[in-house]
Amino acid sequence: MPFTPQRRRDPELLDLPGGAHAPGELAGCLADIRKVNRYLGGTRSVLMHFSEMVAGMGRISPGHTVKVLDVGAGSADIPIALAERARELGVNIKITAVDINHHVAGYAKRYAKGYPEISFAAADGRNLPFPDGCFDIALCSLTLHHLSEEDSRTMIGNLARVAKEGYVVCDLRRSYVAYALIYMLTRLLTKNRLTRYDGPLSVLRSYTHCELAALASGAGLSGFRVVKHPFWRMALVGGRACRT
Repeated sequence: MPFTPQRRRDPELLDLPGGAHAPGELAGCLADIRKVNRYLGGTRSVLMHFSEMVAGMGRISPGHTVKVLDVGAGSADIPIALAERARELGVNIKITAVDINHHVAGYAKRYAKGYPEISFAAADGRNLPFPDGCFDIALCSLTLHHLSEEDSRTMIGNLARVAKEGYVVCDLRRSYVAYALIYMLTRLLTKNRLTRYDGPLSVLRSYTHCELAALASGAGLSGFRVVKHPFWRMALVGGRACRT
């Protein structure tokens, strides 16, 4: 694809063992990610597709609780946003937020205090320990680019497997412009070593619109769509609740 950098595969600092960074650096990096999600469209895109799926589920009975799985939940800013949106919609919701990094999960539990709708579990998106269709909606955000192509296909397939109604996979779109933007912002707005290194590398490790569609097809899925969002975001959306 013209004007698109080759995908990088070297690890981000957040993917290295815990000794590669100090606790304060990790907390600061997670705070930076929350800001990026809030101001550069990550949270907004997830909420848009979540609201569409809830609407696509039809009339929800008063006693029904929408069960949501968030894989790679980070410091739980997305689960918190989902809980707040569900309150606005008057929908009962139960969110299971999982992360493979127990240090990150510790920050998430503290950050999400006051949201009884959210529970936490340690799990790997490539090997989810949940039965088929046990959640209504499964999603992940800013997680896919951390994985190899093979592992990405596996995780996408797992999300679709456990989701009865629909799944959403949101991530960055790889491009030179996105790389330049994130490089500039990480130099201007933060001094955090992890953010400054991982932010630009995340763009180069991410997939393109066509690559994401190919990963979904390779996972054996059909009937999905890949939606482009502002600020070089994109979302893979599938399942019966989002069919038009």
